Amino acid sequence: MPITVATDPLLEAVFRSTQDALWVVDRDLTLTHFNESFARFCEKGLGIVARVGASFDPNGFWRDLVRRTLGGRNVAADTWIAIDGVQRYFSIIGTPVIDGGSVTSAAFTLRDATDVSRREREDLFELALTRVFDSGKPLTEALNEVLEFLGETDGWDCAIVWLVDTARDALVPSTMWSRFEIDAFRERIFELTFARGHGLPGRAWRDNDALWVPDLLDETGVVRALAASRTGLHGAAAVPLRDADRIVGVLELFTRAVRPVSEARKRALLRAANCLGSLIERRRGEDLQRALQKIIERKGIEWTRTFDSIELPIVIVDAESIVTRLNRAARDMIGGTFFDILGRTVSTFADREPWKTVNELIIAVRDSRVPCTAQSTEPDPRRMWDISASWYAGPIAEEDRAIVVLRDTTMLVQLQESVRRGEQLSALGELVAGVAHEVRNPLFGISVTLDALESALPDDVETEELMAAIRTWLDRMNHLMENLLAYGKTWTLDLRPGDTGEVLTEAIQTCRALAHDQTIDVDPAIEPGMTILMDARRLALAFENMITNAIQHSPPRSRIEVAARVAGDHAECVVRDRGKGFATTDLPRVFEPFFTRRRGGTGLGLSIVQRIVEEHGGTVTAENALEGGACLTVCLPLYRPVQ
Repeated sequence: MPITVATDPLLEAVFRSTQDALWVVDRDLTLTHFNESFARFCEKGLGIVARVGASFDPNGFWRDLVRRTLGGRNVAADTWIAIDGVQRYFSIIGTPVIDGGSVTSAAFTLRDATDVSRREREDLFELALTRVFDSGKPLTEALNEVLEFLGETDGWDCAIVWLVDTARDALVPSTMWSRFEIDAFRERIFELTFARGHGLPGRAWRDNDALWVPDLLDETGVVRALAASRTGLHGAAAVPLRDADRIVGVLELFTRAVRPVSEARKRALLRAANCLGSLIERRRGEDLQRALQKIIERKGIEWTRTFDSIELPIVIVDAESIVTRLNRAARDMIGGTFFDILGRTVSTFADREPWKTVNELIIAVRDSRVPCTAQSTEPDPRRMWDISASWYAGPIAEEDRAIVVLRDTTMLVQLQESVRRGEQLSALGELVAGVAHEVRNPLFGISVTLDALESALPDDVETEELMAAIRTWLDRMNHLMENLLAYGKTWTLDLRPGDTGEVLTEAIQTCRALAHDQTIDVDPAIEPGMTILMDARRLALAFENMITNAIQHSPPRSRIEVAARVAGDHAECVVRDRGKGFATTDLPRVFEPFFTRRRGGTGLGLSIVQRIVEEHGGTVTAENALEGGACLTVCLPLYRPVQ
């Protein structure tokens, strides 16, 4: 008889080489592949002719077998079939064929097991149990498959696994399988527990032996008898599940038949139960280990997230100054990935501050085992750090660690300096305002007297020149007094949203006359839409002083640049001239009151700028441009209302 197999040479060789019957059925229950052994089995055992494309649906047993396999499960079943008038015992294995994540067909193997010894069948059962438990499925799911396999292969109609609850010293239901729907019986089962010696499972637990009840209705004390009888269940067996010398549960089996259990079958059940008990305990241990591993992983993730969420840079090093752990803030500060930094010594990136100080601090705390602190300053950009290090002594010397925490104190120091400067300026302002007020009265008197004297003196060139010189000095003194009064005056800000560009443009227009007199061009480059909270009058005064300062320090026929743009969450305003720029030694002092290098200057212009900018929550810096000239930069926080 010809063999009908796939066109794949390897598959064809497999079909030809085996003596077992092999066949494949698609989802329409149509034969797609089979070998000669299957064709003979169909002819002699089922009374049908096997053909590719023909339907394979001889009776309900085979239909159920194919249906469950096409459902995606590995199925094992045994059946008796007459071959040439002789009853033969066949073992059938069904395996789903999965393609692209879906079950497309079912492959079956049929083996004549009539002459196989019971011992060999038991070994096959134990092998099947081990395979199910090694699949990695949860314990309940694995037990359900085992019970189904046991029920199908050994002729049971219902099976229950009771596990020992050591806390309550009782048997509790874990998994239940049945060949048919028995909802009422199932509900009753999962309401029960059995103490040692009570009920059939409890007696099997107490006696450590397999027990058999031919008919539940004849067994007094079985509380489930009525519910079981309604389902048609009569016979029941209970077998202890052992792991070495310890009972971990009880396997209870039910059948509709009323029949005894032979000694051979009892021994087989005990052996199967021992195997199942060992596998249950192994899986419990594995599940516990997995659960603990998940807890450890979850705690590790929680710790890492907490560690990384700390804004302070934290570095942990061993006794050799090798980085063993650091948080995200420290990684971002050092630069690179975690893998780039871990395993390196701190000295490899100690070519700059604050890491030079960190390296020295680690050595100090390692040698002294006493917590140490230090301060460090980064020059560019200027940042100040408080650094603390402490020593952790582990259970063994290899686990000793130094824990270093860095805190950026730049804003705090700047705030302290601002408060201190504000206090100094406030006191100075009060003094200056008082002096200016007292000086203005004599100046006014001098001006009036000068007017009277000028009318009494002869009208000649010499007198006019003398009077003009005196009035020039009076104007300078009046201008100085006005600046002193403006500097010392206490202002109440009226902050409202406003466009920085509009205020800056207004300041440019105010200074154009002075720029024209000095033959200076003002070159504006102002972006729109820079809204900040401002007191427009005060802020315009600051911008006027910046532009005036640039005009006064620019050579004739040059130009100054006035630019404004959005920089992150700030509005950045820059005024740059083409003069000589600041002397390097003068840069730290340019905003000090009364500090000036310009002949005739008061030294208050930039001090007033700084005061107004800080009143608006901003900063002002002075530097020399690379191409020459001085550059003043004001940064003011943008106003973004909450939607």
